[in-house]
Amino acid sequence: MKKYSIVLLLLWLIGLIASCSNTLTFNQKGSKVYGSETCDVVEITFRSERFKIVGDLRFPHDDSLYPAVILVHGSGDATREGAVNFEPLIEIFLRNGYAVFSWDKPGSGASTGEFESGQTLYQRGQILADGIDALSEHPRIDSSKLGVWGVSQAGWVIPHALELNGKIGFMIIVGGGGEDSIEQMAYQVGQKVICDGGTKEQAEIVEQHWSQWTKATDYDSYKEALETILDIPGVQEYTGLTITAEDNWSPWPQDIDAFMNPMDVITHTTIPVLALFGEFDKNVDPIQGAEAYKLALENAGNQHYRVEIIEGAGHVLTTTKTGCIGESGGKDYIPEYLNILEEWVQGLN
Repeated sequence: MKKYSIVLLLLWLIGLIASCSNTLTFNQKGSKVYGSETCDVVEITFRSERFKIVGDLRFPHDDSLYPAVILVHGSGDATREGAVNFEPLIEIFLRNGYAVFSWDKPGSGASTGEFESGQTLYQRGQILADGIDALSEHPRIDSSKLGVWGVSQAGWVIPHALELNGKIGFMIIVGGGGEDSIEQMAYQVGQKVICDGGTKEQAEIVEQHWSQWTKATDYDSYKEALETILDIPGVQEYTGLTITAEDNWSPWPQDIDAFMNPMDVITHTTIPVLALFGEFDKNVDPIQGAEAYKLALENAGNQHYRVEIIEGAGHVLTTTKTGCIGESGGKDYIPEYLNILEEWVQGLN
């Protein structure tokens, strides 16, 4: 009986060790250069519910204890090096003494798992919250000084992570939006109408009726709004929308992430916040977003925030002529953006 108990104990310990190693692993990769900065690179693997997340943690080139920032992707496929250009951002953070962590999104690179329809923002927020915990376990990270930078869809992901993890010490949002993604999509489709040669009046019709069809609780309201929208040239081609027959129609469930409004969290957020928008952003309304952030942060009594609209910039703060979706633009960021970012990061110290 005693031998049997010892065997069970050993099996339990082996299982525990295996479980821990599957949850979080560090793998030294060597060094890498970002602009003028050379860094040590450690690959980190951690688990978040159904997802295995793999990314790179980059350290300035010595053995100190570091504050750290996680770079959070927008929508779509992206690896740890970014769908947008991460290199100048990583360079700035390294130069100012920060370790920088980013990962392959699930389904991209080495990360695995699939998002559940209607829950992507919530699940990405949970991954970020778990990533903060994973990062804080590294012996070279100062877990009292952890922050996040994010672009586009990250403007919904990061506020949800704030609700889940109290270790986030500052946040930087680029083109993140100040309303739920239903209203954000209404703006985007309206701007696409204008970019394709439509009128401002047609764009306003789209924006006025978009919320009605998506949030309708009865079929007649849904059908009326969608018929009005689809009568605008180019909308059906861009969105792929069609009218569902009444027998197959049901209201959108209220628990999907399309109804998530980040301002519900930001209005209680007192950590340092930098929120930046591009003047020519056609994905997210920069005026609405900037005003929403300012009002929410004022209501929160936040004492350390900055909200700016960058002239001449598109959605991700690169140079652009019109900002229209589909415009082929460069990867170069507006210099003012990089200057503001570095100045603000220096002010955290």
